[in-house]
Amino acid sequence: MKKFLSFLLLACTAALAAQTPDAKKFFGAGPVPADVKLPADLVYPQGRLFPFSFYSTGGGAETKRGDLLPPDVRLKDQMEIIKGGVTMIGPQYELNDMSFEVAKANNVKIIYTVRVDIDGVPMDRKYIWALNAKNPLPEEKLRAAVAAKVKAVAGHKEIAWWDIGAEELRFWKKYEVDILRIMAETIRANDPLKRPVVMYEPGHRGAQSMAKLLPFQDLSFKGMYVTYYGMKKQRVWARWSTEQQVEGAKLAGKPQIPAICLPSMFKQPEPADIPLIPAWVRHDVYTALASGAKGVVVFSASKRPNFTARQAYLDEYLKVCRQLTGPLGLGQVFLFGQRMDDLELAVVEGPQTTTLVKDKIKKEYPSVNFANIAYNHERYIVLVNDTATPVKAIVSGLPYGTETVAKDLLDDKSHETSAPEGDLEAELGPWGVSVYRVRRK
Repeated sequence: MKKFLSFLLLACTAALAAQTPDAKKFFGAGPVPADVKLPADLVYPQGRLFPFSFYSTGGGAETKRGDLLPPDVRLKDQMEIIKGGVTMIGPQYELNDMSFEVAKANNVKIIYTVRVDIDGVPMDRKYIWALNAKNPLPEEKLRAAVAAKVKAVAGHKEIAWWDIGAEELRFWKKYEVDILRIMAETIRANDPLKRPVVMYEPGHRGAQSMAKLLPFQDLSFKGMYVTYYGMKKQRVWARWSTEQQVEGAKLAGKPQIPAICLPSMFKQPEPADIPLIPAWVRHDVYTALASGAKGVVVFSASKRPNFTARQAYLDEYLKVCRQLTGPLGLGQVFLFGQRMDDLELAVVEGPQTTTLVKDKIKKEYPSVNFANIAYNHERYIVLVNDTATPVKAIVSGLPYGTETVAKDLLDDKSHETSAPEGDLEAELGPWGVSVYRVRRK
């Protein structure tokens, strides 16, 4: 009997060892910082800096749309955001050319918008929508105007990205596709530093639509305005939105184009929803990052009439910004870490799925968005609850033993705990987020 029990114990031990991941191999996966051969002082994709910016930094006023703040108040607003950890400011709209000095003085970059006039007339939406066979696009005049605009500012090394000011161009209109193509070609031809070119696209566009215009761009911008689109109770919209950008780039034959998420900061919530702002902000950004986003540009820092929740939003976005660009270095993980598939997630309490329903869109998702990223001999486990119901989840497949320890980097009260059985248990509140760093002691 003793021999049989010894044999059974040995067999169980062997079976367990066969299922247990090798710790050296597990923690050896993925790149280390030295593998990233990009300049430390440039913004991704040209450099290592994680892209985090706000539209209209220092713009707007609380009195009337279109008004500007006094210079001292504007500078104060800009400095609050710059000191909050952003790597860029902009697009800046009416502050476009005024922002070079601020950017240079504070060692941040700027997203510069290229807007032009044709024969003294602004090439705005009214101008563009009037184009037709009888009133065709004056291509050579457009090239000349864009070339002059870019040459005038190309020497400013503060520019990180070029933003095409003719926003939301329609892919089903030939003249508008031509505008994007010509502007992008002309910017590149006149920029010796070959900085990325991008155009804002509206939030409802899906992957097929995005694929039509991404061949002319180097980045992907698309509105991810969850509450604005009436999706405050279906915040999985942020996940869907990012997936459309990622898939759109693949369909366009340019899978390397980074998806930049554009969360919102401009709509006043209902009074009962104001306490939810911290959860909303954190959820929307991290579910986008878990889904493949490579940067964050918040729309927008502009002050607006009747938008008293601005400061509450700003505080939370800057908190997330510091997590990504500050000492935690989470931005480097999302930019350069290797996505892995050697762990399993099981939701043991709470909903298993959530369904996105919007117009003709209906898609079922797992309730928890899960990313498993290897970087610098550590694992980063990103868990985002895409529902308003608390969930409990277990991540399994970690190396066994007390030397494997995990800590939730987003929880100030969290301490490193061991995962001796190879499992990590997590509790996520409504729209909750956890980012665990798993390492060897």
